[in-house]
Amino acid sequence: MSEIAPALSVESVSVDFGKRKRMRAVSEVSLSVAPGRTLAIVGESGSGKSTLARAMAGLLPIAGGSVTLLGEDFTKPRRAQRRDIQMVFQDPYSSLDPSSSVGSSLEEPLIVHEKMSRVDRSRRIAELLDSVGLPVDAARRFPHEFSGGQRQRIAIARAIATNPKVLLLDEAVSALDVSTQNQILVLLNDLQVQHELAYVFISHDLGVVRWLGDETAVMYMGRVVEQGPTERVHTQPAHPYTRALTSAMPIADPVGRESRKRILITGEPPNQFKPFTGCIFASRCPLATTTCTTTAPPVVPNAGGGSSRCHHIDAFPVQAGMPKHAATVALTTE
Repeated sequence: MSEIAPALSVESVSVDFGKRKRMRAVSEVSLSVAPGRTLAIVGESGSGKSTLARAMAGLLPIAGGSVTLLGEDFTKPRRAQRRDIQMVFQDPYSSLDPSSSVGSSLEEPLIVHEKMSRVDRSRRIAELLDSVGLPVDAARRFPHEFSGGQRQRIAIARAIATNPKVLLLDEAVSALDVSTQNQILVLLNDLQVQHELAYVFISHDLGVVRWLGDETAVMYMGRVVEQGPTERVHTQPAHPYTRALTSAMPIADPVGRESRKRILITGEPPNQFKPFTGCIFASRCPLATTTCTTTAPPVVPNAGGGSSRCHHIDAFPVQAGMPKHAATVALTTE
């Protein structure tokens, strides 16, 4: 049986900011996601996950590497390719034009990318609203007339208007309350099944990621330090940074809460404006040695799938990460 080709992949992608004083925001990241699957990218604020998502979407130029969409080069996107990849942003309050009706917002991508008559566009708008659980008459109303969750539904409807193959979801539920989050996550899951969409889900909430993600990549200071099947990353984290993140998650069960040791991250991160050769986490890692500060860590395969970048993966025993009953809340390190 042949392996399914990825819907979206990045190979050794780097992103720089600044001209005179350059900062490397993303460094040599390689990831991929298959049709109908979800790649979750997690990390603290400033880890580079949103920058990577924008580079994947062709919204930021890359300093090195390549992006491939549906088997074709997407490093310098053509207009015709953009209909196949869409993005849903964090804030539903600012991602919609307050001066345009919902119908006009949904119609815009149809005008740009699809050759549809006015009647066909109206029919498509009704279909889109129905697919996200909103009434047809919502098309005549304006964004300020809707709640945050309803606005995010509208943003999702706009994103799927052109029948894309890939959705990039940048903190798409983090601005919503927990009950609304759950509703949007169920909606995203249903849409993925119906349309075999590939998702790249950016989040700092490990509980949400565990529910939605098939694969998880953990980013720190612009680098992927660990990646693999979501369940393995959460229950058997291998990299010291991943272990610290999972240990910060609250546990509802008092027994589990007492038995698990919290791993605190101390120290200062390195200066991203300066060249770096060792492990990016060395200045904050309890296992760091001289080798860590001078030599880039190797990619080490993990027994449960995936890999980690660390010189000392085998230096400590496997430790359980976040249990299944952990609460779905934001990381305390965010």
